[in-house]
Amino acid sequence: MEIFETGIDVSRYQGDIDWQQVAAGKQFAIVRAVSSSSSGVYVDPYFAKNVAGAHEAGMRVGAYYYTYARTEAAVINELDTLLGALEGLKLEYPVFVDVEASSLQSLGRTELTRLVRFAMDILDQKGWYPGFYTYTNFAQNYLNMAELAAYPLWIADYRGYVGYQGDYDMWQYSSTGRVNGISGNVDLNYSYKDFLPLIRATGKNGYSQGPATLALTGTELVVYQNNTIYYYAPEPAALSGTLAAGRYPAAMVTDGEWNGSVWAQIVYQGGQYWVPLQAGIAALAQEQGEDCAEVRAQLERAQEQLDLTRQSLDWLLGELES
Repeated sequence: MEIFETGIDVSRYQGDIDWQQVAAGKQFAIVRAVSSSSSGVYVDPYFAKNVAGAHEAGMRVGAYYYTYARTEAAVINELDTLLGALEGLKLEYPVFVDVEASSLQSLGRTELTRLVRFAMDILDQKGWYPGFYTYTNFAQNYLNMAELAAYPLWIADYRGYVGYQGDYDMWQYSSTGRVNGISGNVDLNYSYKDFLPLIRATGKNGYSQGPATLALTGTELVVYQNNTIYYYAPEPAALSGTLAAGRYPAAMVTDGEWNGSVWAQIVYQGGQYWVPLQAGIAALAQEQGEDCAEVRAQLERAQEQLDLTRQSLDWLLGELES
């Protein structure tokens, strides 16, 4: 599989982290939010600090909580603490249920699978994009993986390959990694999926639901200038990288303006990204090279609106000066 991003997962055990150094070599971090001790369920004391530090360094962030829940009541108790810790955050990766505790094995496949799904269903209902984490042996012996197939799987296997034969979206391939900015060992991960477009499209993880869109077939985005910026969401703050001049498969276009532009979604390097349509910089065309009349008309309407706005501002400035 093609790797989308490389990253780490962390908890209080990594102590203070220099996130700027981490971000020089890694693109995402999954941060532990909640676990349990003999005193009960608790929020990881480094959770908020780690999420803020990773975001400030420009990394994408997800969260996980370590479950010991053996009953529905225990699941709800863990989630009550978790949801409080997540409040007000925006996350670009899922919120994972970490199911690996040996104390859960005696529940049997059917009951444990039901509880894991119960937890993920609640997370989904509460506005979070859920997934689950486990390791190969646990997946093969203690869970009915087919019943959880609709949810993202983050699998752990440290043998240099993944022994689990089913589909998975992330692989934790080492627990003894070394990364600049962290003292001591840290877990290392590959992500094979860009979760953010799905998170935004469904309005999960603190993101508002995206714009209305029109599906495109047989259409490409023509980029006329090198270093044209593309975005992971149709908003100016979501800068992701730059494109070379060329043609890119286009999947959809916003139905009118969104955040000041008409945006096209392209398929690029295994992910879905957005580019604002601008005359002389980026435009849609049919695969044969003909201009897309519908989008051209949208751009003309947008230009008319901008012209009217400028005229109104000119008149207002004139009135203020007189």
